[in-house]
Amino acid sequence: MLTLLASGVLSLAPAVRPRPMAFVERAVVAACATAPAQSTLPATIPIDLWGNHIFLKACVEGRELDFILDTGAGNTSLDLNTAKQLGVKLGPGFSVGGAGPSRVAGARVDDASVAVEGSSITQAVVSAIDLSRLPRLEGHPIDGILGYDFISRYVVAIDYARHELRIYDRPAFQYDGPGVSVPVTLINRFPHIDAEVGLADGATIRGRMVIDVGSNGSLSLTKAFVDKNRLRQRVGPTIRRTGGGGVGGATTSDIGRLASLSIGGIELSRPLVNLFGDSAGSLSVSSSWEGNIGGAILRRFTVFLDYQGKRMIFEPNATLHDAFEADMSGMLLRLNDSLTTIIVETVAEGSPASEAGVRPGDEVVSVDGVPGSQKLLGELRDRLRKPGARIALVVRRGGEEKRVELVTRRMV
Repeated sequence: MLTLLASGVLSLAPAVRPRPMAFVERAVVAACATAPAQSTLPATIPIDLWGNHIFLKACVEGRELDFILDTGAGNTSLDLNTAKQLGVKLGPGFSVGGAGPSRVAGARVDDASVAVEGSSITQAVVSAIDLSRLPRLEGHPIDGILGYDFISRYVVAIDYARHELRIYDRPAFQYDGPGVSVPVTLINRFPHIDAEVGLADGATIRGRMVIDVGSNGSLSLTKAFVDKNRLRQRVGPTIRRTGGGGVGGATTSDIGRLASLSIGGIELSRPLVNLFGDSAGSLSVSSSWEGNIGGAILRRFTVFLDYQGKRMIFEPNATLHDAFEADMSGMLLRLNDSLTTIIVETVAEGSPASEAGVRPGDEVVSVDGVPGSQKLLGELRDRLRKPGARIALVVRRGGEEKRVELVTRRMV
């Protein structure tokens, strides 16, 4: 299932001046303590591209944390539980929503900052949000989010192909590459562009789309846009899936394919699309934007975020015309609370996993003889997006182990 991390997660005023964060004594991670800092711009920061999400290391006085970059977040935030463990002073509480029907707890943070590992960049942290449900779904630790207040200070280039983030000084930045510049409108700190949706009947519909690097999905369309344009009748065959979601929990959508999506005149063929209805949080109630463009599309480019210049630059890479593929097993997989064991969250009726006898709640002991682990989860998700893959699972159910075999097939 395509997953939205946190679209439209929060918007708070940033701290006036970042100061060091107090925290309880923890083991110092050598990478943070010894990594050379780039004191001048541009700076090149390595990223871990996991499920189309962009992870980078951020340091707090030698403590290494996993932060995710998210244009769908209004501010830089710590995970609430991580903040408590570090002894961060928390201010007034609030609740926050995003993708998904629920809301989670948060609190303001004063006088806190993090340093982006491998650079001299320090960023104020202005809030703490309960992100505890996300690591299990994403299969990766998430200690915090770098949002608008970080991105807006610079020109930020996300080079998905090279797995690196390049940070440029805005006044000195000049672009002379082959990419296409697209105007950006910032609404409540979130970047919006106009894009064109092509349908099988030949019609083209223009819509305002949020560019959301915190989403691992392709294109997600809001309930209002879907209903207004009768897209469930015009997209073609769809499958209904529950899973993924964001800070607000799991979402349900109809997944299908568009004929095309055009960004700045660059056309993408047959992208996957999530058509949302009720109970999807911001995707159900939004009236200021029509869709959400996520990492499955953005990773086909080097994306330059230039908020001060009110533009984005989309520079295609070698994967531009690769086929868009969804999960072909019918399983939604997650990790347990300790992020060590793969668990089957849901199984779609009539899917290869269902036909093989996989059930929700099964613990994946091994895959083709390889023990289940966090690393294996990422590899398995990639395999489940390829047709005709024959996969042998050993699952544990009620204390007993069972061997099942499934063969993936394209369902959309």
